[in-house]
Amino acid sequence: MLAFGGILWLTGCTANAPRTTIGQPQTPSAVIFSSATPKTLAVNASATLVANAIYSDSLASSQRNTAVTWSVACGSTGACGGFSASDEGGAIVYTAPVAIPSGGTVTITATSVADASVSASATITVVGPQPITVSFPAHMPATLEAGSIFQFSAAIQNDVSAHPEVGWSATCDGIDCGSFSPDATTEEQVTTYTAPSTIPSGGTVTVTAISKTDPSKTASATITITAPAPTLANGTYVFSLAGPDSFSGMPSFTAGAFTASNGQITGGEQDTVDYEPTSPTYSGQTNYSYEAYSNHYTITGGSYGSTGDGNLAVTLQLNQYGTETLSGTLAASGQGLVANLNGAPGSNGALTLQTSAARPSGGYALTLSGGDQFNQYEVTMGGVLNFDGAGSISGNGSELDVLDYAVGANGLQPVGESTVSAPDSYGRVVIQVNPGVNAVFQPVQLAAYIASPQEMQLVETGVQQGLYSTSFEGVLGGTALGQGSATGQFSTASLANTSYIFGGNGVDTKGPLQVAGVLTFHSDGTVAGDINWNDRSGSQPALPSTIAGDYTVDAAGRVVITHLSTNKSFLYSMNWYLTGDGNGLLVSSDPNDYFSGQAFEQQNGTLDASDLQGSYGLNATLYGSGAGQVSAGPLDFTGPLMFTASSGSAQLSGYADDGAGLADYALSGSLSTFASGILRGSLTGFDLSSPAAAGSFVFYQASPSQGLLLETDSAHMTLGLLQQAQ
Repeated sequence: MLAFGGILWLTGCTANAPRTTIGQPQTPSAVIFSSATPKTLAVNASATLVANAIYSDSLASSQRNTAVTWSVACGSTGACGGFSASDEGGAIVYTAPVAIPSGGTVTITATSVADASVSASATITVVGPQPITVSFPAHMPATLEAGSIFQFSAAIQNDVSAHPEVGWSATCDGIDCGSFSPDATTEEQVTTYTAPSTIPSGGTVTVTAISKTDPSKTASATITITAPAPTLANGTYVFSLAGPDSFSGMPSFTAGAFTASNGQITGGEQDTVDYEPTSPTYSGQTNYSYEAYSNHYTITGGSYGSTGDGNLAVTLQLNQYGTETLSGTLAASGQGLVANLNGAPGSNGALTLQTSAARPSGGYALTLSGGDQFNQYEVTMGGVLNFDGAGSISGNGSELDVLDYAVGANGLQPVGESTVSAPDSYGRVVIQVNPGVNAVFQPVQLAAYIASPQEMQLVETGVQQGLYSTSFEGVLGGTALGQGSATGQFSTASLANTSYIFGGNGVDTKGPLQVAGVLTFHSDGTVAGDINWNDRSGSQPALPSTIAGDYTVDAAGRVVITHLSTNKSFLYSMNWYLTGDGNGLLVSSDPNDYFSGQAFEQQNGTLDASDLQGSYGLNATLYGSGAGQVSAGPLDFTGPLMFTASSGSAQLSGYADDGAGLADYALSGSLSTFASGILRGSLTGFDLSSPAAAGSFVFYQASPSQGLLLETDSAHMTLGLLQQAQ
């Protein structure tokens, strides 16, 4: 009865509503300028104006006459400037008069075509001629390889000639300074520069854009020309990338393998897991729903070579799904420090020459991170998997620390009987990890790409949208490092009287967090060392802070480090997972912060600035809020560096970029010995919004060939791995 009464009431309201005659003409309610009109305009200069008539009813604009007519008035009749033809979108180009009119202003009026009584006006002050300026709208590269190509453009301001253009030139201390095509361009039109085929005397070229209207107005940049960099040796390579997805900004992980042969990619495969929209995307829709989803792709071809600045670029063809590009820099022994996938900010990963694709055997330390099915909770897993059977994991000697609030898991979990498939031709296996008795975690399926008995790259697989099962079905990625003959043989003696440097990226209550330090493990179960962290809160230490705590080691290689305290009156806790060959993976284990990373055994004896000599590869994760940086997420920065040590310090020079084909940034500075294995100093080039600005850094050395670099000031955050290059 209540529903029936409601229907009667609605019917009554409809019957008494005012009628609208079909076809009755509607008049616009106003005319508006769709974009701001300039407050001033130089004589004979032009500006684009946009205006439309708007209506108060709900009919679509396509059913209304939104057109306007344009007029201009000023104190000098007939000398107020003029208009170009208007386009269908209501845009028109207004050109100011050749002389300042009486009163110094003009009034622009846009009048509705549908109703001439409806209009809008704007007043523009006309000023005298302004000097032409020429500038580069984008960051110019610090270096280019001999014979490489790069695209430049120039911005031209206040040029009121009929055809504003710049001419391009390159000068150097030599005959061949490079060439441009075309050699003249309009506003922000692109020209392609080909660097000289050999390094000119002096090592640099100066690129100049010259105004055709006023040749005294120019913009110039000096670029260092470098020798062609080494590229990949023939073979099969395993790669991995982790970082925010370029569309959603949510976690995304990729792992795969490809075969390189004489500049060509002959085949391969990869797995990717990320968060995908759960429904079709409509124009204007901004509130997306996302769910975990995994894909397996066949790599059917591609190519590789050096970029204009000498970094490595690998283009992969993914069967019918198009292409993707990996970029990075080469380090020693076929190790590539890889960053960026198709320019996605913050992608960070590795590239390793495959030496064996044999099925995994023995213990593997591993860490995984990411999110649950709907990215509601962060999830981390760390531990050891013992591959103790042919295609099987019995669970003996296997254990996982799981942090997954969705299922109430927070601590050590037993692993049950699990399986691993036989490797395919690229070394891909599928690992099914099952929970043991009373374990609080869901089964998870991982695609693992084998680089060697010491390394596998991991990514979750078998994840489908809309599939509600007892499996994990999230977004996870990580690394597994082999323990070999050390499997099941770990104890306190495995760490006693050794030191490890460590570093990790994560978050705390302030936002992004980066941590680096060094710990020395004593035979009595205590640990001491130094630590730096940066979360841009202003409380991070400028100098390494002394830290002390306790540790235990179990037979599987799980190290529990607790009560790590500093003079900042807070605690860190971490779990490490050892490999037995001087490496380890780590995750934090306290509720106030989350980070994951890696540890490297520090070489015995004294380490100082004099040990930094020669070429190194850099792979760094940057957080910053300036122009050219992503404030909500990280950027990844890769490139080659050169160190020269003298008089107690190491001088750094080099460059790095944040993606294939992007202009690189010059890096420079010096590091001095603070304590054995710890250097401090000032470096420039890491602030992408102000490349000349210097930042404060600390460097923890594992050996002369490897170390971790951390920024310690509040301006930005940087954590990077330095590894000796080829």
